[in-house]
Amino acid sequence: MSKQLKWNIIKHFSSKKMFGFKTKDVASEFPEKYGGQLNRVLAQMIEEGMLCKLARDHYHIIPATENPDTYIPDSHQVAKYIMQDKEYYIGYASAMRIHKLAFQPTLNLAKLNNAKQYKTKLNAAKDNEPKLNEFVVTKDQMKPAIRIFLGIPYQFVRQDTIRFFGSSSIWINQHEKALVSDLEKTIVDMTANPQYCGGIIKVAQAIFQAEDRTIHDKLFYYFARYQVKSAKKRFLFLIDLLGLEWTEDHERMMEELGSGTTLLDPGATNRGRSSKKFRMIINVDPNHIKKKVEG
Repeated sequence: MSKQLKWNIIKHFSSKKMFGFKTKDVASEFPEKYGGQLNRVLAQMIEEGMLCKLARDHYHIIPATENPDTYIPDSHQVAKYIMQDKEYYIGYASAMRIHKLAFQPTLNLAKLNNAKQYKTKLNAAKDNEPKLNEFVVTKDQMKPAIRIFLGIPYQFVRQDTIRFFGSSSIWINQHEKALVSDLEKTIVDMTANPQYCGGIIKVAQAIFQAEDRTIHDKLFYYFARYQVKSAKKRFLFLIDLLGLEWTEDHERMMEELGSGTTLLDPGATNRGRSSKKFRMIINVDPNHIKKKVEG
């Protein structure tokens, strides 16, 4: 009977394209089974290579074509499943990857509270692929802000309600969609927080690559709605530096920069020349940025 139940579970959720689910989802669909029996069946399915466990009460179906010993679900899928009961969107460096823009390399292990655990899991992994961080934007504070799922660090970034917008359902693989910041919101988010995108050089590369795909009216509306002057300053500086089209909308935004001073790259040194035009400390060599973008 348990063998049939196992395949019924796989068949049911696969037919709904729910490749990730929780224990309560299984209990809801198979109410005739007692909780204890379901837990034993799910544990057996993990042992038999039918499921992998993402976190407590979170499971993912392992495709029949994959090796259960080495299979790791797509990080975007995992983000979708662990956030299914909460408001979220995949953002920053993760959204950049989905939009096929430049992306950030793996998070520095020294900055992780549970770096030892992360190293252990990485060493135990069978594959040699680099592990990229997954950035998930949330309305509610997530504690801890960095969690490890299947050896991959997930960083949860809280966004104020007024700035929590601009996501859409986007294909993350051949079978599934997830909530991801759209191209224009990704640009706004990454100029507001370059540290979540690999730094200002990666941001410049992404803006340059996205230029022909960007809906500029939407982008300027998003900047106005976002209400963060530092994001506007970085965006305008990079547009000017890279020689991209400068319009009346850019000029209007220039009038909204305020009197405060912003670091071009908040993750770099706080030393650099001052730009009165953009009210910024240029703490990364502009020529180096251009070389990396054009290179």
